[in-house]
Amino acid sequence: MYDSLKDKTALYIEDEVDVLQNISELLSHFFKTFYTASDGETGYQTFLEHEIDVLLVDIELPKMNGIELIKKIRETHKELPVVVISAYTNTDYLLESIELNLDKYIVKPLTSRKIHLLLETLNSDFLEDNVLELDRDVFIYTKESLLRANGIEHALTRKELKFLTVIARKGIVTYDEIIALWEEGMPTENAIRSFIKHLRKKLPDDLIKNRNTVGYYKERDRG
Repeated sequence: MYDSLKDKTALYIEDEVDVLQNISELLSHFFKTFYTASDGETGYQTFLEHEIDVLLVDIELPKMNGIELIKKIRETHKELPVVVISAYTNTDYLLESIELNLDKYIVKPLTSRKIHLLLETLNSDFLEDNVLELDRDVFIYTKESLLRANGIEHALTRKELKFLTVIARKGIVTYDEIIALWEEGMPTENAIRSFIKHLRKKLPDDLIKNRNTVGYYKERDRG
């Protein structure tokens, strides 16, 4: 059950200790790794230090509230699945959260039914995202970190997988998004050029193109 979550890492941020403990004990069984934090600043630091696949977050948090936290994360992680779990049904919060591209907004208390619906939604979303079509006869297998191009398979590094996942979904990867791939620090221009050159060797000719000052893109009319 929920097999696509077994290799995922989740981060749950909640300031109510009892809720944090109870929900964590339940949900942690379904994920490979399950991190927790009880305030926004600690949660954000945990996010920066680990490779997080899904974020579960309350809105009313000490030090940095959930909305502020999600906004900071969205600056570099546009596609990260984010689930808000909150007792607040304030219209302003709801409207603002919609703009943050949330996967789900769950109103407390968390019942067994709500938890299982959440797990089903996440499991289904990750299953659908496992195979992405980049072009005709070019597919990305996110779970296996694999690229299949014209019947030939290529292993992908973590940076390559992230780059291709973004371009498959959006058609373009901006320079800011490329820089964010280097979690260890700011990359040099040579490092970026070398990365793109190596990646292009795994792809059909002219599939990925460059647009000055913008980033790299795939022509939408190919295939």
